[in-house]
Amino acid sequence: MRVLLSKSFIDSHDRAIKTVATALRDASMEVVLIDYETPDDVVAAAVDEDVDVIGLSFMSGGQVDVTASVIEQLRARGATDVPIVVGGTIRPFDVPALEAAGVAAIFRGGEKLSAMAETFEKLGRDRTKGTRDDAN
Repeated sequence: MRVLLSKSFIDSHDRAIKTVATALRDASMEVVLIDYETPDDVVAAAVDEDVDVIGLSFMSGGQVDVTASVIEQLRARGATDVPIVVGGTIRPFDVPALEAAGVAAIFRGGEKLSAMAETFEKLGRDRTKGTRDDAN
């Protein structure tokens, strides 16, 4: 399974996303880790790398607008089946807007790495199963 993890290039706090990347790698996932300038950077990397799940990390805000833009651009490129996971400093009042935008999972901090890995694994497996079912 291939996972794209990304954070804004202006967000200098990258310890958490690197820790998550290591946990996913240790759970036998291939992880592509990038910094983005615009949501299009995330979508371009996701499409180019043919990822199964996208994880977006936010420490400085902007999660609702950026995530909605990523989802919109994925739809425009026909990649509507790629689930989005959002994590980091997520304010409680942003959760409903993220869910309404179509986010598959939200991790607000303090989550167990094993739970994150299980979530990414399940989302990727469900996507792959759906892709294979569609091909039949």
